Amino acid sequence: MQVAGRPSWRLSVGDDPMLSATLWIRDAAGMVVDADDDVPPSLAVPPPPSDVLAGEDTSAIGRDWLGWWRTLMAQRVDAHRNPASHGIGADWRRWARDDLARRTAVGGPDDEFAALAGTPALQRACRELFRDASRARTRPRLESIPWTVCKRVVDDVATAHHVDPDVLDGTVIVLPTGAGWWRVIAAGVVLASDDAEPQHVLRAAFESAL
Repeated sequence: MQVAGRPSWRLSVGDDPMLSATLWIRDAAGMVVDADDDVPPSLAVPPPPSDVLAGEDTSAIGRDWLGWWRTLMAQRVDAHRNPASHGIGADWRRWARDDLARRTAVGGPDDEFAALAGTPALQRACRELFRDASRARTRPRLESIPWTVCKRVVDDVATAHHVDPDVLDGTVIVLPTGAGWWRVIAAGVVLASDDAEPQHVLRAAFESAL
């Protein structure tokens, strides 16, 4: 959120279709992923179970999934630190081309998840389930946080840290998971389940960047 024509605090809240699909595939395929601080919980609405990995070692594939998830996280953090250029000129087109190349390099649907060739079972699950995962996408509740709530958090953070509100900048990537889960994954960037407490998530996004 930004006030046009003058400096202002900035906040981005929204889902990431690729990350949402990655979690949907994990749960639908029954991958066993060890709990860790950066591993989101199960989806709030469980997907229909798939037999795409029937007979496979779902724990081993879960480890492959976790490595891929962390690579996707690192790519998102890099994109946050290197945002798009303003306008639609040559700089923006160069950024868009480079961003697409970075996303493809970590595995995506545009080339049938070619980057996952070293983990064939995971690649197969992604190829077979990605379309259904994409269709299951819904609009996050957190995208509709009232402006008054956002402004109250901005004022509270600015007062607590003795800074100008206009320096505050935060990003919240919303996931279709539950349990009120959220984590700071980089300065100014928070992953959050859609049922997370808005004030806590926004405050963490702003404060982690100070």
